[in-house]
Amino acid sequence: MIKILPIVLLLPFLSLNAKTINADVNITHITPIKENAIWTRKKQVTPMYPIELAHSGIAGCGIFKVLVNEQGKTDSVELITSIPKKSIFKPSKKVIKKWKWVQAANTVAKAEEKTIRLDYCIEGKNLEEVQSNCKKQAKLSCSA
Repeated sequence: MIKILPIVLLLPFLSLNAKTINADVNITHITPIKENAIWTRKKQVTPMYPIELAHSGIAGCGIFKVLVNEQGKTDSVELITSIPKKSIFKPSKKVIKKWKWVQAANTVAKAEEKTIRLDYCIEGKNLEEVQSNCKKQAKLSCSA
């Protein structure tokens, strides 16, 4: 019983110090546009904000060259440009490598190079405000 007491006393303290982080990721398909793509993402949902970026409070953007092979697998992810320069690539590569691709209707399966922009947004009082800010950020330049 004595060992449980310190844990019970810590729980209220931990919950008082818990901080909700509102974050969003915006995806922009630069080339090819979605309508002309051979491969599209299987699940068209917003990817999770990378934990390592959220914990550090890092917001920014990255533009990536993604090669999808003729079997619909991501062969490579290359950083073209990003803000901030060093923090975005590794977590973004993890996110992009997990994407599953499906062949678009009326297309021939072949390798396709894509240029994709990911915007990571973390400022706002609530999720709606963050999403609104992220759409604005996606219209700005992503190079220093």
